[in-house]
Amino acid sequence: MKKLILLFTMAMFIGFAGNETFAQKKENKVVCFKSNMDCADCEKTVTEYLKFEKGVKDLKIDHVSNTILVEYKDGKNTDDNLAEAIEKKGYKADKITKQEYEKIVAETKENK
Repeated sequence: MKKLILLFTMAMFIGFAGNETFAQKKENKVVCFKSNMDCADCEKTVTEYLKFEKGVKDLKIDHVSNTILVEYKDGKNTDDNLAEAIEKKGYKADKITKQEYEKIVAETKENK
């Protein structure tokens, strides 16, 4: 009887572990910021600092357009925490939409 209960319990556990409802996959999120970087050293400082923040998967930082794009794992970090990390280094981190980010980057490239 004990073996039957143990076997049933293990089967239930395996069934739940495979169920997507219980094993939720975290999605990556993207957040964009407008900043106030002056030079390539500012860009390097922000890059070196942010790449070690929890959950960060990808960074696109450009001092010419003063933009920061961060892709991170949802549940590991938040938009606000990333903004605080940027501000901790002494730079502005005004949140913008991805469309605003793309527009700013495109305008900057046109003006070069």
